[in-house]
Amino acid sequence: MRWFVGVVLANNYLLGLDVGTSAVKALFIDIQTKEIFKDEAKIATDDRTIEVEQNAVSYLDAIKEIATRNREKINNVSAIGLSGHTPSVVCIDDEGVAVFPVMIWQDNRANKEADDLKARYGNPLPVIGTSLPWAASACPAKLFWLSRNRPEIVKKTRWVLQPKDYVGFHLTGKALSDPWSTKGLCNTQTLKPTTELLSHIGWSDEVVPELKAGYQSRGNITARGAAQTGLPEGIPVSTGWSDAMCGMLALGVMTTPTSFVITGTSAIVGSSHQSEISDAGSLYVIPQACSPLSVTYGPTQMSGGSIAWAAKLFGISENEIVSEGASDSDETAPLFLPYIKGERAPIWRTDIQGRFVNISTRHTRSSFARATMEGISLAERQVLEIAEEVNGFRSSQVILGGHAGNDARWESIRTRTIGRKILRFEDGDTTTRGAAMLAHAMNVGLEQAVNELSITPVSAEPTDAEKQYAAKIYSEFLTQQRELLATADRKLGS
Repeated sequence: MRWFVGVVLANNYLLGLDVGTSAVKALFIDIQTKEIFKDEAKIATDDRTIEVEQNAVSYLDAIKEIATRNREKINNVSAIGLSGHTPSVVCIDDEGVAVFPVMIWQDNRANKEADDLKARYGNPLPVIGTSLPWAASACPAKLFWLSRNRPEIVKKTRWVLQPKDYVGFHLTGKALSDPWSTKGLCNTQTLKPTTELLSHIGWSDEVVPELKAGYQSRGNITARGAAQTGLPEGIPVSTGWSDAMCGMLALGVMTTPTSFVITGTSAIVGSSHQSEISDAGSLYVIPQACSPLSVTYGPTQMSGGSIAWAAKLFGISENEIVSEGASDSDETAPLFLPYIKGERAPIWRTDIQGRFVNISTRHTRSSFARATMEGISLAERQVLEIAEEVNGFRSSQVILGGHAGNDARWESIRTRTIGRKILRFEDGDTTTRGAAMLAHAMNVGLEQAVNELSITPVSAEPTDAEKQYAAKIYSEFLTQQRELLATADRKLGS
């Protein structure tokens, strides 16, 4: 128990906080009953196609909004775990003031810088300890762009952090991160700053924060942190992991080798394993220096984002898009390539565009809704199969997480595109649950935290007809993708 001004508090809640792309999400878990309570506060994003920014202060404001609405629970929180989107760049000064808008993971203005890094270094593995592509979305390219275009920002910056680490700094006063969230600024194998790389792109390695495991404490909330966020002073806060790793943790991926798809605005798709894989080509490898198990995975660009786009296009809600798409029975629906903002894994191209193919007059709005959902799942399947091929391990089942993972309406979409048994968690808050597990792990250890806070999934098996459909439509998806890439290459060469 903890004492506040002579009052004894029960401290029976764990709090997982996730700095998401669209909102700060909070999940309270009662340690005794395992009952959960959820809340969120929206975050504005300035999306100018290739320049995609957020205001770092909005993260603190969102937490304060949540704290104000949940005062009784907040006052009974025993520990807080952090999660957040990556790879993003938050440049702060000594006092924690952001000296430039947050360049979030969707920001692709650093295309030239990414190309220049690829030309200089080639294979990124020896430089940063993982097969992280030299992509515009990654931190090295973003920092390179800043030094070339905004050199005054480099001079003003004391630390380069991720969104959850910016929150953690303001809560505890300590500049800390976990090594995977800071990949590119540090080597994920040696856990040391990438000094030569940083020097080449115009930065000092002094901007790299101290590195700790995500389930270790970064300290307790200070009086200043309490004033800024409305969270009580003295609560221990975890270092935290990326949203991807927290989602994996909640699904059991970090403790048991398995294949998974976690769908949010983007998707995180891959496979965990016990052996060390160093080079996964177009995918990431989280080494065991950063995680209990190695994980080969790739992030897509627009999974849930494609649903939001389709809803806006047709003037209906996202919920209606999913309902109409799930109920559509026309197996001649168009094929959708979900590259409406380019694509990350496994293509890593910002110059390609999405498309619908095989369109006819018979197709209706529900046909396009179905096609959108199937296209998202097919793109995720491609990443999944590449990850399993790299690992030499193909699972008979795939665990689903995220918004589309817990939604029963996606079940038939998944079985007829992935073509395997799926395990679905009726809990769309895997990322915040994973963050809460990190909070608990500070006290009981990671394995026990996962065992105590996990939930049981429900399963679905594809029919023979669905397996046949999955094989046919996936083959067509790959064919159309090859044609799209060939067209894009011809344009680049002309």
